Amino acid sequence: MKSLRLRLTLWFALSFLAVTAVLMVFSHHQLEVELRQKHWQKDYPDHPDWKLHGSFSEEEVDDITGELLEGSLALAGPLVVAALIIGYYLSSKSLRPIQNLNQQLQTINSKTLNQPLVLPEADKEFRDLLRHINELLGRLHGSFTEMSEYAAKVAHELRTPLSIMRLKLEQAENKIEPELAEELQDELHRLTHVVDQSLLIAKAEQGRIVLQPEVFDLSELLGEMVKDYHLLATEQGRAIRLQTAAGCRIKADENYFKQILHNLLTNSLKHGQGNIEMRLSRRQSECSMLIYNPVSHQPASSDNTLGLGLRVVGALLSIHPELRYRIRSGSKYHAVGICFPCAAEDRLAVKT
Repeated sequence: MKSLRLRLTLWFALSFLAVTAVLMVFSHHQLEVELRQKHWQKDYPDHPDWKLHGSFSEEEVDDITGELLEGSLALAGPLVVAALIIGYYLSSKSLRPIQNLNQQLQTINSKTLNQPLVLPEADKEFRDLLRHINELLGRLHGSFTEMSEYAAKVAHELRTPLSIMRLKLEQAENKIEPELAEELQDELHRLTHVVDQSLLIAKAEQGRIVLQPEVFDLSELLGEMVKDYHLLATEQGRAIRLQTAAGCRIKADENYFKQILHNLLTNSLKHGQGNIEMRLSRRQSECSMLIYNPVSHQPASSDNTLGLGLRVVGALLSIHPELRYRIRSGSKYHAVGICFPCAAEDRLAVKT
């Protein structure tokens, strides 16, 4: 049994049942001894000389003890039910601090590691556990901040020498074999892309990105991007199928949202196979976008981006709290969905 609450309830009820059984057996034994081995006598205060002596027969003893047993069992049933209810209530109340702690832990992310957990009504044991968890979160926050700042500094410092190397290579193209020059240019481009992506992730996780939200038509943006990516898909013998709906306008930073789409489409081309399905739909005041493609079981030849694409998507979506992001992956498919509210001006247009 996995639930600690149910285990505590059963332990309480079984303990109560065991104590009740012991008391029943003891009472039954004592009464039987009294009835079988001792004689009874009844006095009359108004007539001191009147005394009634006697003893019980075997049939009377069996009848009396049988009634006692039946009455005890009839009373024990409701008491056991009451014990289960009381045990469940007490266990739930005892475990309430853990539930509260789990709810707070579920809300923690990279930006809220420095926020301490609070249990105002916890017992001493829970307070000790809470203190250790807060200390652990504090150490994680310090390590995460240090690593993020270090990654940002390294990425920033690498941009300048990479730019210088690219410019020198362009100037020396006539002195280097064309194939070697092209290979070096590709490697420099890849390294520059990795540095830029790493710097973007670090800035997003540190909250240092300043958004410039504006209202734009997402169907138009998708149409423009699909035209470019369709050329890349055609080289692989694939196609991108786009289905759009009218009135899907969104208020967000268009440049960063375009980068989100760029990373998602690039990921589908590199790690997928077959046609890529893109659907943009609208339901009342909410729009949703789905990117679906079969999964390729062959490793991508250009799989050298350290998995930064989806990390960039997650980092950029984290600074857009109004966007909801979901990934569904299986052995045969990979799907990414983004839901977002329509822009305010568009919602007014629908109402009118």
